[in-house]
Amino acid sequence: MAVLARSLVIPAVRGSIVIALALVGVLAGCQESGFDESKETQRPLKVQHALDPLTGTKVPGQAERPLTLTADALGDTLALGVDPVGAGDVPPYLRRQARDIPVLPPHDPVKLEAVDPDVILGSKESNGDDYDALKKVAPTVMSEGNDWKLNLRLHGEALGRTNDAEELLIDWDNRVAKVKRELHGRRLAVRLPGGGLPGAVGHSVLADLGMAGGGGGSAETVRVKGGPEWSTGGLLAARAVLDQLAALG
Repeated sequence: MAVLARSLVIPAVRGSIVIALALVGVLAGCQESGFDESKETQRPLKVQHALDPLTGTKVPGQAERPLTLTADALGDTLALGVDPVGAGDVPPYLRRQARDIPVLPPHDPVKLEAVDPDVILGSKESNGDDYDALKKVAPTVMSEGNDWKLNLRLHGEALGRTNDAEELLIDWDNRVAKVKRELHGRRLAVRLPGGGLPGAVGHSVLADLGMAGGGGGSAETVRVKGGPEWSTGGLLAARAVLDQLAALG
């Protein structure tokens, strides 16, 4: 009876071992490969955004011919390594990087269609009234608000470059840490030309540097050359602001 019981148990144990080893192999394979964005973006994706928050807009797996209608969309697209086929807004701080990109009227769908975009990036505030016409030209993704980090993530998703967007945000944190060291703990109250105060992007950068609200009552008042990058824009606007502050160190 003991021999018979043993013969019944051993196959069951062996079967459990085989199953366990198979599961270990599968898990090891998953850990080794990780998330492969290149495979994920070989098929169309759905992106939820300001004007299609529920069902989402179907965009190419990885866009190659984006059209940008706002300064932040242009800057983020360039930072993500993609040259737009056209841009509706090219602010001064982006003119060098965007010198070969055609500037197009953002409210003229006929002219926008002529450059044959595969995705359009705009904002609800600037382009919301044209959304119905724009989405007939190409899949259109609209951002909302002045949180440039959230908008960078949205643009990265719309272009099929989510991982790249996250890497840019990590790089941003490293740049901020470097400028903090260069400023040696100085607290700054920034004034733009004409005595103007920093806009949304400027406030965001100052907050990252630990100077929320422009530095506070005991802060050292400094004047910078300023420009539209202090008010609106994406990652490249924030970098331009950070560079101006770093020059004060």
